[in-house]
Amino acid sequence: MRDYEAALLLADVASTDGDSRLQRRHGTPAREHVHYSIDGRNYEADIYRSDRDHRGNLLLVHGFTEDGRRDERLTAFAATLARSGFVVFVPEVEGLRDFSVSSREIEVLIDALRHSISDQGPAAGESTAIAAFSLAVGPTLLAASDPAVADSVSFLISVGGYYDLVDTLRYVTTGVDAGSGDARPPPPLRAGRWAVLLSQLHWLEDDDDRELVEQMARRRLDEPTAPLEDLRRQLGSQGRAVYDLVNNRDAEQVEALLDGLPPAMLEEFRQLDLANRDLSGLRADVVLIHGPDDPIIPLSHSLRLREALAGDRQVWLYQARGLGHVDVSPGLRDGVGLWRATRRVLLLGEEQTAEARQREMDHWKQP
Repeated sequence: MRDYEAALLLADVASTDGDSRLQRRHGTPAREHVHYSIDGRNYEADIYRSDRDHRGNLLLVHGFTEDGRRDERLTAFAATLARSGFVVFVPEVEGLRDFSVSSREIEVLIDALRHSISDQGPAAGESTAIAAFSLAVGPTLLAASDPAVADSVSFLISVGGYYDLVDTLRYVTTGVDAGSGDARPPPPLRAGRWAVLLSQLHWLEDDDDRELVEQMARRRLDEPTAPLEDLRRQLGSQGRAVYDLVNNRDAEQVEALLDGLPPAMLEEFRQLDLANRDLSGLRADVVLIHGPDDPIIPLSHSLRLREALAGDRQVWLYQARGLGHVDVSPGLRDGVGLWRATRRVLLLGEEQTAEARQREMDHWKQP
């Protein structure tokens, strides 16, 4: 039955017209808009529930999108997960919404987990799973490793996540992936370098530099061959350092160019670099899902992340050919990896609720 449900979930994700067998069976989940506060910090989130909740709770972290938790792709995916038996909690993460990801997102996600497992949250004292995509995987992993919440995260799902930020930047700017060995990764997506540039604008201290660099990035995102020399000539020292790094084509120059970044930017970069962080605090099992032809973050990152996390927890890696970077388009032959990954997630959800029921039974058996 789980094999069949995994196929239904993927068909629901791949449905372009919103019509699928899973939707016909379970309809449109209810979406509740909630406000919550942790130590005076105020947040918003959405909770998705369907007519079934036998797989427990899942905190879903959105990626880089100006629409945040209301991105159409994310809301559709949250609805699919709810139809498949999860209670889905989707917090708003402003740093991902305005492309200014930093270590502060770790605190935001710790707060989201704290609320989720609180008496007022959807998990209400029980454990929760957590899922993230792409560059949001780093802050999510670090948040799930925090002692305040680590014991309450049952499993973690990473889709197209990174491990080494230096190598991520090297690949997206030069096409060289140091972790691939003899394997040749696909050519990087040309727009990737400019998306990375947008994500770091907030660390530039000079307002003029910040505005100029943003114009550069958006100009190239709109037109890949648009001229930039008129803007480059106006840059100050910090803006020039960032531009030189993003526009670099020499793989061997990446480290030296990184050292020239503004100190605050460089420190944040190091805080989010999983290759240099202690991940031993993570208690959750981990499901890594990665497309072998990912043009933004190569598969080698999930391979190295699996090695780094192996030990006291279970780690599964699924190479999913039906996956580009984070967009799903499974076909009859290419969807097998995604189907296997989906089946694992459904099983872990069932185990999560089984453990919760056993704890409740044990509680009532006590004299």
